[in-house]
Amino acid sequence: MKAKTDWKGVRWESVKGIANNDFTRVIGLIPIAGYLILFNDEIAGMLSFDALAGVGEGERSPFLLDGLTKLRLVFFGSLSVLSSFLTYRLFRPEVLEVAKNDLDFSELVRQRYSVYELAQIEKHVYSNSWAERTESFWKFWGTQRSKKPVVSGFRPDVRAQMFSRHGDYIGFLAREWWDGMMHTYKPARICSLVFGVGGYVMLAVPSLDVA
Repeated sequence: MKAKTDWKGVRWESVKGIANNDFTRVIGLIPIAGYLILFNDEIAGMLSFDALAGVGEGERSPFLLDGLTKLRLVFFGSLSVLSSFLTYRLFRPEVLEVAKNDLDFSELVRQRYSVYELAQIEKHVYSNSWAERTESFWKFWGTQRSKKPVVSGFRPDVRAQMFSRHGDYIGFLAREWWDGMMHTYKPARICSLVFGVGGYVMLAVPSLDVA
């Protein structure tokens, strides 16, 4: 068995860094204000940056882009970043909000998850629709793990005993499930990345031109 993993750069934990940060939470206000600025000729003329560069009227501008083009790039760039943020918020796995990686989630499971919740995770991972993600869970001592439930059948009042007997198994099970969640909704992940990276590029061009 070979684990079916996507490149880390297109998994949800990487998409989060592009689509859900302090900048993207603020950028949503720019298209609203930008719309008013973009279609107001007087304001657009004031934002040509020629005065900043010390260029008088009739003189050649030192910038590669005119003021209106810069405004358009900022407007559509911020709109693209906002689309990236909204796509992420709509499709991202909820577990990413409580654990930033598989090890954190494994520790969270040990501390807080009930036997019933563990059984549901195990049932999901052992279903026919599940794609194996981590070889460390599915292969041990050179043999393939059989899809035989281990968590099922334990009562909540013997939770401590279950973790004592199957602690390593539960830890690897949690990591396998977390990795699987990072592979959900691939088209949404790609769209969020494209919107985010494209938006940042459009926002960077006017800044570089002015700089």
